[in-house]
Amino acid sequence: MSHPREEGDSSASPPPDTASPTEDENLLPEVLLRLPARPSSLTRASLVCKRWRNLVADSQFLHRFCAHHREAPIIGVFLDFYRRGLSFSSVLDPPDQIPSQRFSLPLDVVEGGGIWTFRGSRHGRVVLTSGDHLGRGCRQILVWDPVTGERRSISGPPPQLDHDWGKSHVQADVICVAGDEGHVHGACHSSPFKVALVCAEKRVARSCVYSSETDSWGDTIATEVQYNTMSCLGSRSILVGNSLYWFIFGRETGILELDLDTQIPAVVQVPEDAHRGHRGLYLSTLGGGLGFIAMSDNYVAQLWLRTTDFDGADGWMPGHAIELGKFLPLRSGEWTNLQTIMGFAGDDNVIFVSTNRGVFMVYLETMQFKKIFERNPFADCTTSTIHPFISVCAAGNSTPQH
Repeated sequence: MSHPREEGDSSASPPPDTASPTEDENLLPEVLLRLPARPSSLTRASLVCKRWRNLVADSQFLHRFCAHHREAPIIGVFLDFYRRGLSFSSVLDPPDQIPSQRFSLPLDVVEGGGIWTFRGSRHGRVVLTSGDHLGRGCRQILVWDPVTGERRSISGPPPQLDHDWGKSHVQADVICVAGDEGHVHGACHSSPFKVALVCAEKRVARSCVYSSETDSWGDTIATEVQYNTMSCLGSRSILVGNSLYWFIFGRETGILELDLDTQIPAVVQVPEDAHRGHRGLYLSTLGGGLGFIAMSDNYVAQLWLRTTDFDGADGWMPGHAIELGKFLPLRSGEWTNLQTIMGFAGDDNVIFVSTNRGVFMVYLETMQFKKIFERNPFADCTTSTIHPFISVCAAGNSTPQH
């Protein structure tokens, strides 16, 4: 005998159908947005079905994905072989490893002629300058996005009455202009950018900034450098807030500061006792702001931090010392005498150390390390350099399309 169902009885009617999270039009993008920031993540997601493939290939989604993963990983290094072009080597493990040929750039295929010099990589873009047969000066600039393949060729700043950029020993940097979102650490492929060009010579430092939004250069701005001899700028910079910094090397040592808002260069004094007898000086952000590392003979990296006292006066104080030889897996005598420190990425505080057991990439903040080469790739070319490349969407334009 059946009994009438009472009001509120859960068995009175079947439960309403609920959509799977992967079928929810609004929820699915939020789920995929949180995939790991590895090159294979979106490629794997694209293989699930056509709907997922269309979503991860959408430019708006890719922009959100890049913005969400603001702290992007180092996916590889550029090896700058002097006058022979850029060679890329992935530092990721399978399945995220990127083929070397995908991001390599033979400089003889770049239009414009001259001697092309790698200047740096930031926010997913690479900047190079072309000078005379000695590599001096800046006649042409190339801004290259290895992920999308986009190249932007820019003529150097026009000569001024008192200065010709085509005859200067220059350094250059590319910076993402990310609007209200601020600078994206990893990449901003579709965002406008700036190129900062600087030089320091004959007791004067100069700067000039290009904007992709206006496709034009700003004014060349000069500031006096209080050094007794001609100076030159270090090849590596760091970005702290909205200012770029380079070392100034000469009879005295200082740091050139370029405020990207005012575009006015200034000089930061460095105490001589902070770097006396050093075996390499490297700009660093280990303390959260402007700093530098002085390397000693026994592979100790001494950190120095810029400080401000109660009266607003700037100064320097020593930070902690990092003994590289204590945590790398090396035995006595396994340091090579050639290019022991191959390079340093100050924004990310990563140092590249060459030893007789291979080349190590060392993260100074976490003391973690990874062997990236079994032998020094520059053993026969000591004038070459190594630079890390950071990007979130390394597989962005390789997502399978069917």
